[in-house]
Amino acid sequence: MIKIIYFLKRKPGITHEQFREHYENSHVQLARKYIGHLMISYKRNYPTSIRASRKLGLGPTTAFDFDCITEWTLANEEALEEVYRIFKIPEIGKEFDDDEMRFMDRDALISVVCKEGDVVNTGTGGGHATLERQGRA
Repeated sequence: MIKIIYFLKRKPGITHEQFREHYENSHVQLARKYIGHLMISYKRNYPTSIRASRKLGLGPTTAFDFDCITEWTLANEEALEEVYRIFKIPEIGKEFDDDEMRFMDRDALISVVCKEGDVVNTGTGGGHATLERQGRA
């Protein structure tokens, strides 16, 4: 399993609500159309409150510059490579690029890739956590 976590920020001049509306009704639809078959899950998390370490002098009202934390889960590295291949198709890549320019501050984008064996599943209750990295369970 591979998980990619994106921290996304709206472009200047649009509201958080406009960002979310465009993301859900345009960009997500492009992803479903072209790469949805490769995804195990595609979650969008829109922060409603932020808490940070008191040692940093930050509190519950701390500014957080990202409008969405997106999670992709893919089956394996081959699926990720296929996503990259699809994005390199000129017409498809342009469609994604053009759409992102409408709502996203692409210079602020952060992506984190966690590859197979480095994703920890803490379970869903009952105290049964698992560690998917071999030899660490």
